[in-house]
Amino acid sequence: MGEEIKKGLLIVFEGTDGTGKSTQLKLLFNVLHGEGYPVLATREPTDGQYGKKIRELYVKREEYSPEEELELFLADRKEHVNNLLIPALKQGKIIVCDRYFLSTAAYQGALGFDPETVLARNSFAPDPDLALIFHAPVDTGITRITSARGDTLNDFEQTENLEKVAEIFAAVHRPYIERIDASGSIESVHQEVLNHVYTLLADSSFPTLNLQ
Repeated sequence: MGEEIKKGLLIVFEGTDGTGKSTQLKLLFNVLHGEGYPVLATREPTDGQYGKKIRELYVKREEYSPEEELELFLADRKEHVNNLLIPALKQGKIIVCDRYFLSTAAYQGALGFDPETVLARNSFAPDPDLALIFHAPVDTGITRITSARGDTLNDFEQTENLEKVAEIFAAVHRPYIERIDASGSIESVHQEVLNHVYTLLADSSFPTLNLQ
């Protein structure tokens, strides 16, 4: 996507399950909204036709081949990009998105795909202005999922799979990536997120974020 039509900002939250990224996205959204920024929250997989099929994978992943699974993620993202992301960026919105193509590279990479090849297949999607990758020990994430949230691990959240995903997240490098130590308190992680977002906003055409 050309810079001439991109007026907004895209901030994505990435990381293994249980790192608290969804909680941190909500906290950031509340801050930005409270400051009067034109902020929009979204997520992937979406609630669209392909996103619903992806959510079915959580309980019956074995019914799809790795390639079919990847194609679902790509189709869902194309729909998301065309129907929401690009229009919102053109309108000057700040988009905060829970998962994006770095997650696809990591989770599909754990199935055996080359992560860089997966990223190349996402060339249709605009790069984020900031990608926050949350990292914490895998067992910490699993404890949060099972104890704090009271959930049962789905097919994507098994320990061996998450360890592979974490390794790929740690190995991928892009200029827009910032890594967040998610093992601290919610408040300390929130402050780190705000610091990165403050830097982004200060370097952009948006007014300075008031962190007081």
